[in-house]
Amino acid sequence: MTRGYRLLVLVGLGFLAAPPAWGWGEKGHRLVNRLAARSLPREMPLFFRRAVLELEYLGYDPDRWRSPAEPALNAVNAPDHFVNLEYVEGWELPPDRYQFLRGLIRGDVALTTVGFLPYRIVELAELLRVQFRLWRQAPRRTARERAERGQIERNIIVIAGVLGHFVADGAQPHHTTVHYDGWNTAFAPNPRGYTTERGIHLRFENDFVNEAIRESDVRPRLKPPRRLGSLFEETMRYLRESHALVDRLYELDRQGGFAPGSTHPEAKRFAAERLAAAAHLLASIWYTAWVESASPSVPGASSSSPAPSISVSKADRRIVRSSAGGRGMERVRSGSSAADRDTVQERRASGARPAVGSSP
Repeated sequence: MTRGYRLLVLVGLGFLAAPPAWGWGEKGHRLVNRLAARSLPREMPLFFRRAVLELEYLGYDPDRWRSPAEPALNAVNAPDHFVNLEYVEGWELPPDRYQFLRGLIRGDVALTTVGFLPYRIVELAELLRVQFRLWRQAPRRTARERAERGQIERNIIVIAGVLGHFVADGAQPHHTTVHYDGWNTAFAPNPRGYTTERGIHLRFENDFVNEAIRESDVRPRLKPPRRLGSLFEETMRYLRESHALVDRLYELDRQGGFAPGSTHPEAKRFAAERLAAAAHLLASIWYTAWVESASPSVPGASSSSPAPSISVSKADRRIVRSSAGGRGMERVRSGSSAADRDTVQERRASGARPAVGSSP
């Protein structure tokens, strides 16, 4: 088997096993982008600060792209919405997805259903910085130049809005864990009798948010945007903070916090804090991209740095393993079927409430 073909098989198996990752529902995603846009400092460009409605709409766009009618798009899009941090616990991840994939080719890393969420966030943030830089440098003397600068402005709004979707996904603890829709007892013992049935994912992020959360619940918890340090490190810290709340999320569900008609104050506070964390990081990424776009490049950045070696924990029991000598692949953990993903898409499109125990 050639190196290139082996990589395609590994990546393909990982995508097939990827869990359906739906984040917050349309209301939550719109809310995150809207609050982030309204918190921007005045030093950011006026055209961007005025684009609140456009940015709000775009916050849900990556979930609009998810349809069985576009299988190639769905395959490449789905793994960008989550990262199962249990699989990379103790690892120092490389800063871009292709360094990670080069590790797979060398055999240093066994591909699991890890997901690419941190990479998607950083990629879009860097693209936003590039577009802000182009806007700063764009001349405005002729009609053509003004039209081109206007196109750059539209590019900036689209990239920033789509970026908001993935940042918001990262604030939802289900998007950081193998327990993404019911406790996965095949991976870890159930510590406190948490639900193992499917349905908790949408029950929390969609049904509960739609029914119980208002902008006024989230806005007071929103911190002003700040300039970020290393974008990849900040992103991973944010995702790990979200991951640390997985048990809390399941405990609140066990208490009935996300049930229809719930007035559970801690459940409401939990959801509002997660949405506020997303809006804060998103506004901070937008602001940082703008500030750093004033420089022609970021000191120390290099696209040619070698891929670091990544060691695999022996405790990782759910891997897609490529055996030497052409003996083929073994997928230990079963993934969600295409039918499961289609069912979620149909439910979300119709606005129907998922039944507890149904496929996500």
